[in-house]
Amino acid sequence: MALKRKSRPLALVAVAAALFAGLTAQPAAAADEPVVVRTTLSGDRFRMTDTSTAAAATTLRANLTAADLPEVLTTEYTKNSAGAADPWMNLRSMRSCAGGETQALPPVDRKVAWCWSAAHADDTTPRWWPQGLSTTGTADGGDGAIQGKHAAAVVWHYKTFRTSASGTVEANDKCRTNNLLKLSLIDRDTGRYRHVLLAEPTEGGADFKPVTGHGGGLVWYANHLYVTDTSNGIRVFDVNKLAKVDTYGSGVNAFGISGGKAGACGYPYVLPQVHYYKQASPPPAGGCDSDAVGGTPDTDSLCYSWLSLDKTGGSPFKLVTGEWFGSATGARVVRYQLNPASAETNPALLNLSGGRTVIQDAYTASRYQGLQGGMTWTDGAGLLNFAFHKGCGTKPAVFSHTWVGDTRAVTSCASGGNWAVGTPQALSHWPKLDADQVDELWGLTEHFCAGTALRAGFPYEFEAVTEEGNACKGYGAAANLSLRSVFAVGFTDPAVMDLH
Repeated sequence: MALKRKSRPLALVAVAAALFAGLTAQPAAAADEPVVVRTTLSGDRFRMTDTSTAAAATTLRANLTAADLPEVLTTEYTKNSAGAADPWMNLRSMRSCAGGETQALPPVDRKVAWCWSAAHADDTTPRWWPQGLSTTGTADGGDGAIQGKHAAAVVWHYKTFRTSASGTVEANDKCRTNNLLKLSLIDRDTGRYRHVLLAEPTEGGADFKPVTGHGGGLVWYANHLYVTDTSNGIRVFDVNKLAKVDTYGSGVNAFGISGGKAGACGYPYVLPQVHYYKQASPPPAGGCDSDAVGGTPDTDSLCYSWLSLDKTGGSPFKLVTGEWFGSATGARVVRYQLNPASAETNPALLNLSGGRTVIQDAYTASRYQGLQGGMTWTDGAGLLNFAFHKGCGTKPAVFSHTWVGDTRAVTSCASGGNWAVGTPQALSHWPKLDADQVDELWGLTEHFCAGTALRAGFPYEFEAVTEEGNACKGYGAAANLSLRSVFAVGFTDPAVMDLH
């Protein structure tokens, strides 16, 4: 992953400048200050404490039926738990993107390019929104596999709708609860995938409840899946504790254990939470909204919007989290220390000192806004690099590569993008696939263009798009158009990494 700022060929710089000159034009004064600066943290600022539910998760799994990753990714269900034929239970398949939905893919050479199942409406459902993404390539230090499977994971949140101009929102109804979270596990080798419900053990593991949140960030490291909880911190789930429930099938609107039977919103599997890291001072009301707090991020609290894993630069590995503010600059990027997967105590979990998480370092994206996902790495020259998605709604998004102290002009969404349409959400590095060094940069997009039928049914949620440059401008078909994808491009591809 060596990418040296000081040794770029002049010809390559000239080509990139010619291709993307329209993207980088900014007032000269804007380039006088660094884009990303090191930030000094004092005291317990942004440090988190851990609440462990590991023992309860072990008990919960014992109360259910133990499962594993290969079972989840290969077991085909044609019937529900009552024995009735139920196609909703089938393993689903990623597919090639076609027509207008190919706008969701980056306009560079792609190694992986998928759209979601149309047969199950995952591609265009207005209820579920894909957010964070990570892979076993990130999780594993050897062949890119966990439990013998090459897999990707995507976390989704559920959305209830406004039903009036005054902002009245549909009532939560068990499995139709706003911000309910589920996880998709995708078999890279087959393209098949299955949804599982994220579950928090309760009553010492005698029961469980679903997990809610935005799900903006996801990291897979060893057997642990880290999921952001925007205002509070980070939850951790253990793939070694996957479990099967008793009651499953389409139309099931129940979760937890009742009458000795467990249900999980119709899904056959649950992934139990084992740790919950929380910051001491959550943001004030509205502190994680688009404009932060009156245009300025709160000094004492962090918004955990996205995650990535940094395994470069020597020990320790770093869990990287950053903030999204759509109309405010100054988002912070914080790197927490991780214990090695081989550690005797708390393996593959966040390092603790004095009962609080240890922060490696922190940075401020002083002239960026709209950062949907990001990652860091140390190149061959020892230089700390940053790569960011700047979400641009359903306009072509901007992918930016920068480094600490970089003073180049910032590329804006208004300038036009150099990345996918549909708001790229996450970045994840996949280094090796079996014995091959593949160095892939993975991401996903979340949006769709609302059709006339959906706009008529929920006019306060889905309005006709008139914004110039928006991929959905003038879209008038009755059905929704998917702009949702999962993709991978070359991590060291100059067309990717040498843009700003």
